[in-house]
Amino acid sequence: LDEANPILDTELILPKARARVAVISPPLNPSGLAYALRRHRIEPWTLPLFIDNKMINSFTAGLLSFMIDGSRTVLIAGTRSSGKTSLLGSLMLEIMPKIRTLVIEDTLELPVDSLRKIGYNIQGMKVRSALLETTKEVEASEGIRTSLRLGDSALIVGEVRSDEAKALYEAMRVGAL
Repeated sequence: LDEANPILDTELILPKARARVAVISPPLNPSGLAYALRRHRIEPWTLPLFIDNKMINSFTAGLLSFMIDGSRTVLIAGTRSSGKTSLLGSLMLEIMPKIRTLVIEDTLELPVDSLRKIGYNIQGMKVRSALLETTKEVEASEGIRTSLRLGDSALIVGEVRSDEAKALYEAMRVGAL
């Protein structure tokens, strides 16, 4: 984090906590540092937890589970901090554990490690954020195209912000889960 790289988007990992950290500094923010911390739940959200917390009703949970079981494409959209990542994490638990699942994220937020620990066949892929220009990471669109070469898998893309939308559409068009 310096004048040449005024954006920091990373993850803070502590023994019983995780948080996403976003920081901007001069020259992007002329008045100094600005930051945001978003704490993540250690254990993944589940559809029953969403129901218990009155975030969705049982009909909606059943419909979402039915769609995942039927290998349907699902798009989760909403405003910042509306629970999109939490809902996506809960839907990942609805995928059969034996199905190979590829998760593509620019910021690691989805419960890939937790699902792997309970027997899911899941592979995480870290790609470059559309917000950053200079990194050695692979672009999200290339990560999506690569995932298609890895054979039949359920494909989960954590964020769609830029050119990866076209690659994601192509993945859906060829029938990727």
